[in-house]
Amino acid sequence: MIRRSPLIAVPMLALLVASCASTPDQPSRPDRPDRPDLPSRQPTLVGTEWRLIHFQSSEDSIGMIRPGRDEVYTLRLEPDGTLAAGLFCNRGSGRWTSADSAQSMGSITLELKAVTMAACLPSPLERIARDLGNVRSFVIRDGRLHLNLVLDGGDYVWEPN
Repeated sequence: MIRRSPLIAVPMLALLVASCASTPDQPSRPDRPDRPDLPSRQPTLVGTEWRLIHFQSSEDSIGMIRPGRDEVYTLRLEPDGTLAAGLFCNRGSGRWTSADSAQSMGSITLELKAVTMAACLPSPLERIARDLGNVRSFVIRDGRLHLNLVLDGGDYVWEPN
């Protein structure tokens, strides 16, 4: 039987504890409670692929609409002003502008110019292709992107994909 010396275990334990300590480059609070292994970093509006979590309507009769289990909606805003959208079984592309794109909130304009026309199963979120043109402002809060529709029409909430 081999016995290990406690003198070897102590430095190894110290190295393990030091590697777990947070540094200024790696804050300890994760953005996603479901993924504590990810470092805390506020996602940016530009260059992040966003996945739709839900739509919150300001109308009580509509309320909150979540994508179905097989429905995936994504949005990516590129630095050159192009927009790419995954709209369930369709794809969209277009342009976006925002004088506040380096901020965590501000005004924004989204314009879908082309959308494929595959016959998707019916979804209450079919409206998203039309609604993107009615987005007027954004807020990035708690790692989530909130796209707000004009005239308090509702709020699309996205998380980094």
